[in-house]
Amino acid sequence: MNFRAVAQMLGVVLLLMAGFLAVPAAVGLGMGERGPAASCGLAAFVTALVGALVTFVFRGATRDTRKRPDYFRREGLATVGLAWLVGGVAGALPFLFEGTITSPVDAFFESVSGLTTTGSTVMTAEQIDSMPAAIAFWRSFSQWLGGFGIVMVFVVIFPTGGRSLFRSEVPGISREAGHQRVRDAALMLMKIYLVLSVTLLAALMLVGLPVFDAVIHTFTTVANGGFSNHSESIAYFDSALVEGVLVVFMLLSALNFAIYDTLIRVGPRPAWRKLVGSLEVRLFFGIVVGASLVIAAVLWFAGGGAAAGGGDAQSVPGPLAALRLSVFHVVCQITTAGYATADFNAWPQFCRIALMLLAFCGACAGSTSGGLKLVRLAIVLKAALVAVRRFARPRVIHRIRIDGQALDESVVASVTGYLVLWLMVFVAATTLLGAYGIDLETSATAVLVTLNNVGPGLGGVGPAMNFGDLPGAAKFALSICMVLGRLEFYALVALLMPTFWRR
Repeated sequence: MNFRAVAQMLGVVLLLMAGFLAVPAAVGLGMGERGPAASCGLAAFVTALVGALVTFVFRGATRDTRKRPDYFRREGLATVGLAWLVGGVAGALPFLFEGTITSPVDAFFESVSGLTTTGSTVMTAEQIDSMPAAIAFWRSFSQWLGGFGIVMVFVVIFPTGGRSLFRSEVPGISREAGHQRVRDAALMLMKIYLVLSVTLLAALMLVGLPVFDAVIHTFTTVANGGFSNHSESIAYFDSALVEGVLVVFMLLSALNFAIYDTLIRVGPRPAWRKLVGSLEVRLFFGIVVGASLVIAAVLWFAGGGAAAGGGDAQSVPGPLAALRLSVFHVVCQITTAGYATADFNAWPQFCRIALMLLAFCGACAGSTSGGLKLVRLAIVLKAALVAVRRFARPRVIHRIRIDGQALDESVVASVTGYLVLWLMVFVAATTLLGAYGIDLETSATAVLVTLNNVGPGLGGVGPAMNFGDLPGAAKFALSICMVLGRLEFYALVALLMPTFWRR
């Protein structure tokens, strides 16, 4: 392990973070907020100072004495895993310097929640509504950065070890263009992300959102993050048009970006064939439609949505109100965006459980969504069915196929191992929270939504609540869960293995 190279890379990541922190400082100045702008500027200065010092001390460490690259997969994994933790610390500084959040643990939680696009918060409704524009901008901007991946930007501008970083940062995204350079592939993904963002910004302004609100919710929708500068979240706008636009772009951002890559490189017909031929995409839209209809029916029978925390449901006929509530929250949960227009914690028990199951599943691999990803669940389910067939007919060769392609046993083993690892961490973290006296519903759903980067859970961490009342140790543990979920476990868990650090 080249420790000096990892340290140098982390120094560059800090310099990048400093540049990003300067953006909300400029926003604060532009909006006449000198104090918040100074807080963000000070955070940028401190981060840049530390990053420059680390980079200077360990300069040239990514090459050996013969001037050849000395930065490989292990160094890439270490950099990716540690970068999210280091970035979380740097991202917490504006909250602390401005006094928006006074506890370092709470500030770290809020920062990590932003960068990992989780959307869970320790802030009360009053704190959210009274945030300075610069801090509100940074809070949402961090989700936009995290949705694309800070390390992805690092790959583009710092090619040494880029292949290892790219594969670690974007697990699960299929890259048919195997001969593409890593930098070219990263740039293509960046362009797709920017196009989605600009298009959504224009759409939100077209349906009447103020520019600042449109920018904030563009950041957090394309990233499927869910932070809002209003404590009422999307319910603040009370607009079916706004909800409709957000639903469309949450769905677009939850698709595998390889489909957009095919559209740009090859054309619409191959992209369409790839879209309709994907088992994961068919599962995704099938679950969205089915779950929306079922939950809408349950809400309707529960009182047109009004009796289930439906807010303005009485202003339209019961079935339409229930369907509007259902579609929006189903899409928010399965894409792990985490927005809300109602307190679904007050909905019928069936709906509450269904929404948590959607959060467990997640959307498509290679997207900005969190969750286990539907393709993994499909592989595990097919593996279980194949195991039953092998038991019944052991001499017959059975293959697990996804989209017509037979999967190697190592891929199936990796996916199964991922699911087992997820369950082990889920049980351990839930037990840890339970040891602090937190009830099972709150602790289990808090772990679920942080591991899957969703946002609100049930009980004490529901949409109308926050994570602020949890013990500090619990919030730190949940912060680690967010990073684990964002990195899809392996990159961070590998750092805990002693053999990983041996030369």
